[in-house]
Amino acid sequence: MLNRLAHVQKLAFRMSSTHTNRLASEKSPYLLQHANNPIDWFPWGEEAFQKARESNKPIFLSVGYSTCHWCHVMEKESFENENTAKLLNDNFVAIKVDREERPDVDKLYMAFVVAASGHGGWPMSVFLTPDLHPITGGTYFPPDDNRGMLGFPTILNMIHEEWQKEGENLKARGAQIIKLLQPKLNSGDVNRSEDVFRAIFTRHQLSFDSRLGGFGGAPKFPKPSDLDFLICMANTDPILNSESSKESVKMIQKTLESMADGGIHDHIGNGFHRYSVDAEWHVPHFEKMLYDQSQLLATYSDFYRLTGRKLDNIKTIVDDIFQYMQKISHKDGGFYSAEDADSLPRHDSTKKMEGAFCVWEKEEIKILLGEMKIGSANLVDVFNDYLDVEENGNVSRSSDPHGELKNKNVLRKLLTDEECAINHDITVDELIEGMQRAKKILWEARTKRPSPHLDSKMVTAWQGLAITGLVKAYQATNDTKYIERAEKCAEFVQKYLAENGELKRSVYLGPTGEVEQGNQEMKAFSDDYAFMIQALLDLYTTLGKDDYLKNAIELQKICDSKFWSGNGYFISEQTDEKVSVRMIEDQDGAEPTATSIASNNLLRFYDILEDEEYREKAHQCFRGASERLNKVPIALPKMAVALNRWQKGSITFVLVGEPDSELLIETRKRLNQKFIENFSAVHIRSENDLGATGASHKAMTEGPHPAVYMCKGFVCSLPVRDIKGLDKMLNEM
Repeated sequence: MLNRLAHVQKLAFRMSSTHTNRLASEKSPYLLQHANNPIDWFPWGEEAFQKARESNKPIFLSVGYSTCHWCHVMEKESFENENTAKLLNDNFVAIKVDREERPDVDKLYMAFVVAASGHGGWPMSVFLTPDLHPITGGTYFPPDDNRGMLGFPTILNMIHEEWQKEGENLKARGAQIIKLLQPKLNSGDVNRSEDVFRAIFTRHQLSFDSRLGGFGGAPKFPKPSDLDFLICMANTDPILNSESSKESVKMIQKTLESMADGGIHDHIGNGFHRYSVDAEWHVPHFEKMLYDQSQLLATYSDFYRLTGRKLDNIKTIVDDIFQYMQKISHKDGGFYSAEDADSLPRHDSTKKMEGAFCVWEKEEIKILLGEMKIGSANLVDVFNDYLDVEENGNVSRSSDPHGELKNKNVLRKLLTDEECAINHDITVDELIEGMQRAKKILWEARTKRPSPHLDSKMVTAWQGLAITGLVKAYQATNDTKYIERAEKCAEFVQKYLAENGELKRSVYLGPTGEVEQGNQEMKAFSDDYAFMIQALLDLYTTLGKDDYLKNAIELQKICDSKFWSGNGYFISEQTDEKVSVRMIEDQDGAEPTATSIASNNLLRFYDILEDEEYREKAHQCFRGASERLNKVPIALPKMAVALNRWQKGSITFVLVGEPDSELLIETRKRLNQKFIENFSAVHIRSENDLGATGASHKAMTEGPHPAVYMCKGFVCSLPVRDIKGLDKMLNEM
């Protein structure tokens, strides 16, 4: 187990022993990384804005996150440079923002950077007027003029000179740019879900890499939202017999298995890295994000259920991801945000290198595994064959342009278990046991290396994604460790991330392991609400506990009051914090949009409560996104799935009676095992339960209990009251 507190304590030591700026008072690990820069950084807030107005200086806004590789590079090259710091301090008001704390600030100015330059990324570097209107911007700037790029000092001087000459014109132009960034709250009719599904499916077919899995070329990202869409696409045919279902299963399976075999998967430390820099899933960008683990846990679990719980290699990865999530877990149940890609190669090193914590030289492995055997074979020989270990390393120069991985091996699995076992004249069982033994030895050795930086921020939205992933892992495997962990995380959110019924954005790990609140009031955003409501509905669906449903209903009311635009959900609530544009996200990317998840949540509420208002609000979400859904539906795969539920209706099971009755226990077990399209569950003990709010559900409480009803396509079946009837109901779905 990595020493998690060491990171926080190390930052505290740095701040006590060197020059510090205002960021030293913050809790964000990213802001604290910059607390010793010679730059007079401000956190985002009125103090900085007032300084800019009073001094009539432009603002330099730098946005990043603590595990961002190029953020570290720009800090070393520019933000720690005394001459560059003087340029900034003399001529600008410098503001640092953690994009994970303030997604509203990040999304607003990223929209400008992408529109102005054609691309985005982090660090994001934007110059603003004192009124927070954009002047110009980009991402990473080098420290000097070279290779056709202007260096950061040159850019600072150019902006300063332009501000001196044309300050008023820049202000006027910035005000016009802000108007252009205002979201257009259009509303229109949306295509049939069948047409939307077909358009997205066709795009995936065209970009699918049939040899290596995934979509497109390098770099390759896991894209859980796209894989989840394909799972739903496959499940539109319950027996997986149509051509589109077969093709969807093929694309998902090839991608998930290739990722699991590749270097993007940490074969020794568990979990998945952010993305692969090549097309082969081999050499990753080594940072690990909680939101990736959580969504992939859900995806692997759902695919395991979709394919009849027969693929043991998929089930193994479900547990693998869980094991990693446990390593980035607070003792009270929350999950930390991320681990860095960079770390020191040795304890006496002074320069961090990407992947240093994860990669291996062949000689290291030989020393660790020594003369151990698998049957008659040498363990080290089998291991090297199994995970592609080469004498001079297995990383091509094209995947390692800076030479940081020279002579290193990024472990990946190129052979099947059967092929490797045959190569060494051992059985598959002997191979698996031996690899488990070897991996444990290498993990113990890895824990003695300098650990990568841990971003110990605990974000509400990502706790919600984690809970959903854990619930799905329980549904897929029936292993109670997953649902117990999900409930523990939900308790953590209730204890530390909720106050007076409302959510907070994040909390932090203190120096001695305690949970700390931020110095600024960090209000939650719409994704915090949407993802947590989804998590609570998942817990309710699986366990039938009314408290989870009650909490979800109350959070939805708050979400609507704070973020509802009339046809979608703004990222942020209306405040006086000078964020001049409230954005509505319109692309399911590394994380799905709040509106995509909320639209499905609303339909699940309708299934449970039979309140037409929820269904109509979901309809307005689709109308608000109609242009994207009709013209570029691949941008919103999660919303497409919700649209399908809205147009086709859900399959809702209503379980009436005592939850510990034999029939209802068996029903929950059977429903967990099946991947059911547009599934909802309602649990009713008596007519006073929340699930009995609607007229038809209340009527179901009047007959003999226990009973199970299935409502499909807006029509409900007759009840079944025994296991035989349940078998017949499920077989006829």
